[in-house]
Amino acid sequence: MSSTQNSNQSAGSNSGHSGMNDHVEYRLQIPMMKGVARFLWKCAGADFQIMERASYYDHMKHMGIGGVVLATTILAFVAMAFAIDTIFENKIIAVVLGLVWALVIFNLDRFIVSASKGDGKESVSGSEAVSAAPRLIMAVFIGITISAPLETYIFNKEIEREWRLSMDQLALSKKYEIAQIENDHNIEINEKVKVLENDAVKQQMIVDDLQQKYVMEMAGGLGQGKRGAGKVADAIKAEKVSEQAKLDRIVAERDALRNQQKGNENAIKSKQDSVMTLIKNEKPGFLDKIMMIERLSTSGKTVPKFDPSTNKIVKGEEIEIYGSAFWPIWLVRLLFVLIEITPVLLKLFLVKGAYEIMQDNVTQILTAKQGIFYEEVKDENNKTMFVQTNHNPRRIVRVIEHQNALEERNAKEAITAFADKELEEIKKNPQAFFPNPGNGNTTGSGNSPS
Repeated sequence: MSSTQNSNQSAGSNSGHSGMNDHVEYRLQIPMMKGVARFLWKCAGADFQIMERASYYDHMKHMGIGGVVLATTILAFVAMAFAIDTIFENKIIAVVLGLVWALVIFNLDRFIVSASKGDGKESVSGSEAVSAAPRLIMAVFIGITISAPLETYIFNKEIEREWRLSMDQLALSKKYEIAQIENDHNIEINEKVKVLENDAVKQQMIVDDLQQKYVMEMAGGLGQGKRGAGKVADAIKAEKVSEQAKLDRIVAERDALRNQQKGNENAIKSKQDSVMTLIKNEKPGFLDKIMMIERLSTSGKTVPKFDPSTNKIVKGEEIEIYGSAFWPIWLVRLLFVLIEITPVLLKLFLVKGAYEIMQDNVTQILTAKQGIFYEEVKDENNKTMFVQTNHNPRRIVRVIEHQNALEERNAKEAITAFADKELEEIKKNPQAFFPNPGNGNTTGSGNSPS
């Protein structure tokens, strides 16, 4: 064997081993980097067997796309784990559900990215935009679901401040509500107390008047003018005792209502304090944090206006201490959405490289092996369109049709040959094919009777 042949074989073996030609070598030399590259290609939904034979440009392009998909997966895990931990306050459940959600997002992103294909030009045509619209919409929704929990984590201090202010307002509202509920009952008691106080004053005047009459009678100033006890004094004394009993009952009822009123006031205060403590100690849930985010993005913070000259708050006037956080919140939200849709946009903007060309080539080879071809056909408007032709089913149909035709021909030939042979037997021995009355034979068999 000549040295030229050895050189050619060596070059051919090297080319077959590396998957490249003799002039270009893109094989990754570091095993670890090769594993990382393959993993990122898998994340991008690329075929690493084709990718290893592509150019360095294609390697880096799909590694970048795979890196974005991987980053989105990590963000999805962090977002869901944080949300679940906020809801259930259980780290194990948060990690497990976070991993499940990350796998769901990972597979969705891989599907969206691998299914997105451009026309190989830097510009995006109208047909490309329409074709990519469903995938972009899916990516936007995924980006929003990922961004929501992370927004609550990023703006956690602002959310906590807004939550405390909301809880303080709610506590004051509940305090006023409890006071209003009990106020009706207290009003009724107050009316009764006022009536009893008026009755007590009147009754006290009656008792005092009888006491004065009794003293005067005992001094001889009334009746017959005699001093000391007598019938009149005894009558006055008895009436005074009776009226004093009425006064004692009125005072006792009034004092009982006052004690009840005081007890109600203490109970109301205790209930108010309990409700306010409960509300102020309540922690925000995940939905609460989302609502606080929306409040921060739509409205600013205002406080009542204070007049230094009068050292009082001006009623009906407020001062805005800071505006709404619309743009900061939406910039963060749009950032996560942009990260999610970036792989789809890259597929539309990037120029077709060696990987895409080889992928089309491999696809054509595989479909051709299965007898699938795309033929150019002109429609009634003389526009070129590609029509899929499945040759394998056609070939099988033609083979079966041909087989059936040959089997039909052979069957006819066999029947004809058998009929000709039987005709010769009839000519030789016709009696063998007629019925024999002696043994009841009604059909001829082509054989002479015994």
